[in-house]
Amino acid sequence: MLRASDVIRLHMGHWMAPGHLPFAGAAVVVDAFLVRHPSGPVLLDTGIGVGMPEVEAMYKPVRWPLDEVLRDAGVAVGEIRAVANCHMHFDHSGNNFRFPRVPILAQRVEREAVSTPNYTLPGPVAEFDGARFELLEGEAEIVPGVRIVPTPGHVPGHQSFVIDTREGRIVIAGQAYQDAAMYARDLYAWRLDREGRPHPEYAPWVARLQEFDPWRVTFAHDLAIWQREA
Repeated sequence: MLRASDVIRLHMGHWMAPGHLPFAGAAVVVDAFLVRHPSGPVLLDTGIGVGMPEVEAMYKPVRWPLDEVLRDAGVAVGEIRAVANCHMHFDHSGNNFRFPRVPILAQRVEREAVSTPNYTLPGPVAEFDGARFELLEGEAEIVPGVRIVPTPGHVPGHQSFVIDTREGRIVIAGQAYQDAAMYARDLYAWRLDREGRPHPEYAPWVARLQEFDPWRVTFAHDLAIWQREA
């Protein structure tokens, strides 16, 4: 079984929150994750894309080169066995084109959204030579012990990842939550609900994630983690 140390956070850069966001002016970290699996490395998100002038003007993204980031983690682009994006916005799937003929697992509704106006960067994300998508309509296993779980909300096709490790299950939540505090609030609401007590609303898939009894939850835009108390 994998160890927690086989799940590696990859810092892909950051962008600046524009004025219409509640955290305007903040630098928003962009993280991906590498799973060092016995059957070959799996990459969860691919980083910030290029090619949309309006994105450059509004978000002022700063990118770390994919090759360098992977090299620091001990792998090369050509070694990646499979890719999955939590969703296909510019900051999570911009380097998909670096993986021709490599399976990219996505929810069908998310792949269909790529072709809608101003959603993302269709060429680098999904319409490059050699693109090989495996389209899903629900949960699936990427490799043994690495599972996709739909977590719609930020976009209808958002998906998170559940990884079995010796220390416990790790959830890579992507942008299902902007930060760890938002997850903690939903978890608290779910617990109140289970006890039959008044509770705030929470995402309907929180109950499904809790069936996995997460030990650790990580996020694409927050360096903080949530971890179960011992």
